[in-house]
Amino acid sequence: MTRHRLDLKGLQARIAFVVLALSLLFSIGSTLSQMYINYQRAVATSTTLIESRSTDAARVISHALWVVDLELVRRSVKGLSMIPTVCRVEVKGFDGTQISEVNSTSSHCDANHQVLLSVQGNNIGTLNMVLNRYEVKREALDTATPLALVHFTEALIITVIVLWVVNRLCSRPLKQLTDALDRYQADKANQTCVPVGLIQRGDEIGKVARSINAMQSRIRDDFLQKRITERELRQHQTLLKEQVEQRTKALNWQSNASSLLADISIQFLSSDSHNITEDVEQVLPSMAKLLGVEAISWYAFDAYRAERRCYWPQDITFAPDVVDLSEMHMIKRWLADTEALVVPHVGQLGEDAINERTWLRLRGILSIAAFPLTDGRKSFGMITVANRHLPFIWDNNKTLLLKRFATAISEVMIRERNHVAMEQLQEELIIANERLKVQAETDDLTRLMNRRPFKRELSNHIYDGIKKHHPVAVMMIDVDHFKAYNDEYGHLQGDDVLTQIARILLTRTQEYEGTVARFGGEEFAITLPPKHAAQLDDLANAIREDIAELAMVHEKNPDGDYVTVSIGGIITIPDDDTSDSYLLEAADQQLYQAKDDGRDCINILDQREEK
Repeated sequence: MTRHRLDLKGLQARIAFVVLALSLLFSIGSTLSQMYINYQRAVATSTTLIESRSTDAARVISHALWVVDLELVRRSVKGLSMIPTVCRVEVKGFDGTQISEVNSTSSHCDANHQVLLSVQGNNIGTLNMVLNRYEVKREALDTATPLALVHFTEALIITVIVLWVVNRLCSRPLKQLTDALDRYQADKANQTCVPVGLIQRGDEIGKVARSINAMQSRIRDDFLQKRITERELRQHQTLLKEQVEQRTKALNWQSNASSLLADISIQFLSSDSHNITEDVEQVLPSMAKLLGVEAISWYAFDAYRAERRCYWPQDITFAPDVVDLSEMHMIKRWLADTEALVVPHVGQLGEDAINERTWLRLRGILSIAAFPLTDGRKSFGMITVANRHLPFIWDNNKTLLLKRFATAISEVMIRERNHVAMEQLQEELIIANERLKVQAETDDLTRLMNRRPFKRELSNHIYDGIKKHHPVAVMMIDVDHFKAYNDEYGHLQGDDVLTQIARILLTRTQEYEGTVARFGGEEFAITLPPKHAAQLDDLANAIREDIAELAMVHEKNPDGDYVTVSIGGIITIPDDDTSDSYLLEAADQQLYQAKDDGRDCINILDQREEK
């Protein structure tokens, strides 16, 4: 602690100097005033004395001059000159008599006192007395010197008394306060610094002492409060350091957990769903290490059976391959709720989990946690972690980590199930589309293709013919007088006729790798690929003969008694201007030509030689 010492001696010296100076000033003033008063009194006294002496001497000198007694005059003058303040005495008679006596030749003899000498009313001369003002002053000074000494002595005595009083009333208490301040130590809470006597004084020193005592009390209080604050700050610092360490540890754990979950998500997204078991096995060690557990397993549910798919470590003996859950009611309720199940200690299980507690204790499991694999509606598996030696040190972060891990596996499993379901759905859609396509492109009665697929097949033949410069053949077949047949025998009988004709057309056309279609009503169309196009006439004759052999009675046929057909066709080498519509129209024209020729005949146009 830094000490500040008050210079009391300097203060006393200044007070003494001020008091002494003031005393001296008053003494000098008093002395000068007294000297001036004494001087005036001396001058007045000397003047009075001289006037009195001169008046008395003037009568004697006047009588002596009158009787011419010069000796008497001289003695009188000499007597007057013996006065200390008289420099010179001179008697001048009007008759010429002059007698003088010199006492001093000082330059200060400048004050004249003249007395007129007269006898019986007759002025006979003058008496001049010259005063010595210096002598008057000296006498006044000699008179004032003792007084000045008295004043100086009084000043010194007053100064000493004042110094004693100051020392008694001020300096000594101030020195006590200074010593108390020098000895004061703020860290000593019970220290008494300012003397009680100073505090109890009613003057300014007492006020200062009380102020210093109050200030010291505040300093002690502030020091104690500072120490308390410092102690609290150290405690807060220690607590904050622990919190920072815990928070840093938690953040590092969360960072590692997030990194592991990110790697798991990337691995699961990029892997095949069929390899999910191997992928999970790879991350189980890292997950167990991060969670601080002894074992971790993945189970899949089959009704009330839990079948183990993978686990870590491989040498654990308390994780069975199959767990029967049928009697474990708590776990079944947990599965129904699809929530996390955490049991830090087996002893915490209640009376509603007797079977679970017995099962866990038989396998020496002390702590267990299970997290369901769910699609949001029901559970289809679970992730379990277990300890045999120490209870869980569990928190929400670990719960969240395992939930996310279980969610990642659930998503893969759901994706796998959805993928299988999607494949099945796609297969069903393909079959349905094929079925619809067949239905859309197949005639319901004859089961032959209709106009659209036939034209698509004809276009393919044209493309091949143009590319290879091969012929293309198209043939149109029409049942003769079919409307009359329907009117006579009914539509059902007419449908049977069309079905039999379609069967003949299909059978014969397949021999030539051709395509046959029903174009509507009683009209059919056939196209042959380029390699069989030249055999179109043979096909037409075979068809006509097969239909004739059926001998289907047609009494309303004006050209005969049986069902007959008319056939028109075209064989041509296609070019870039050839289209399916052109060939169908050309074949249809040949069909009409066959009908004009009397029906039940064939009209094939061969344009190969022309091109």
